[in-house]
Amino acid sequence: MKYWLTVLSLMVPLALPLHAAEECLIESVARNTTSLGPWIDQDNWLAPENLRVGLQSAGSFMPLLRIKPTTAAQILHPASRPLDLDKIKARDPLDQQQRDVGFLLATRLYADGVVVLSNGRISGERYWNGLAARDQRLLLGGTRPLLSLMGAMAVAQGRLAPDRSIIRHIPALGAQTGLRKLSIRRLLEGESHFDWSSQDIRDWLAAGGWHSGAIAGGVRAWLNQPGRWERDLSPAPVLGGVGPEGDLLVWAIAESYRMPLAQVFCEEVLRKLRPETSALWLTDTQGTELSSGLALSLRDFARLGQWLIDARNNSRGSRIPSWFIETLTASAGLRTAKSSELAGLRKGSELRYGFVHLGGAQNRVAIIGPYGNSLYVDFDRRLVIAVYAAYPKDHTAAMRATLEQVWDALGSAAPPMGRR
Repeated sequence: MKYWLTVLSLMVPLALPLHAAEECLIESVARNTTSLGPWIDQDNWLAPENLRVGLQSAGSFMPLLRIKPTTAAQILHPASRPLDLDKIKARDPLDQQQRDVGFLLATRLYADGVVVLSNGRISGERYWNGLAARDQRLLLGGTRPLLSLMGAMAVAQGRLAPDRSIIRHIPALGAQTGLRKLSIRRLLEGESHFDWSSQDIRDWLAAGGWHSGAIAGGVRAWLNQPGRWERDLSPAPVLGGVGPEGDLLVWAIAESYRMPLAQVFCEEVLRKLRPETSALWLTDTQGTELSSGLALSLRDFARLGQWLIDARNNSRGSRIPSWFIETLTASAGLRTAKSSELAGLRKGSELRYGFVHLGGAQNRVAIIGPYGNSLYVDFDRRLVIAVYAAYPKDHTAAMRATLEQVWDALGSAAPPMGRR
């Protein structure tokens, strides 16, 4: 009997990772070589005129991982009183005229889809230009806040030490002396970045396979080239946080869990959302997940906002650390760090962990990705607004101002708290 108890005690710890792995199905998908047409290629698939095709056809240009949890999908039920986007009025920031929200979304933001969740129910949903509810859309820079969230979860679990240098968590980078000044905390906050030249950025993108002329060895070989990090840090935050630092964070999170980032994302985030559609994550030629490579359906993107709301209301039952959400929502007076304000948004709007803390009414945050792709979360009203768009520039004041008007108008029209 003692022998079998000893054997069982050794087998149980070994079974746990296998059980966890069974809850997430991750499939490597090679680049689809079928041409999308004579005018779209590896170097222009994310050009403004090709955005609608490119953002929804990333697998035609890069390899990816398809991530599907085995948990049953959560059904999003419609609200009893749906919103009519064509009857809700807002101020057009371009000419100060009163327009309906549907017009602002379709004409000013070049929107392809919007989902409004009020108290966890769909109170508004519309699609344009061929986007469908189950289509995965590439988030690009909108992925970066989710990496900070995953990193914060790793800190809360004791896997990452916030004040330790990044090289303490990635042994392969031990010879990169320039990284000794970059702590995990600074990397998560995203409030500083290294001073990269335009050629550096082109080479980094090529190493990830974002355009032609791919550099051998993939993105991690590029990150670990001798002398790569011997450069100054710039204190200016970048909206979206797109840059080589994001791939460092991907590497650190994967090392802290001792598993690929896609597996971490599935187990720590995607399963909690109980999504309708599998997620996609772009990789380099070596199969390494890229820091701007996540693609979700619009409904599942909206689920992410609802998950944040539920986590704040039930912090004991969530793996999202309460300090993370409270930092996102805290008034500026409670924070010591100062960041530049974002043109187009109300005074007090600033970047925090890649999210945007919104000025004005309290407890509102947003993910503002490039081209109008965005996720608005109002914790007090339990309101989520997810938008996929193809605005012809990555970030502008006019784009942000239009988003703010849409958020305000939909927030005023949404059912008050407690009504389902």
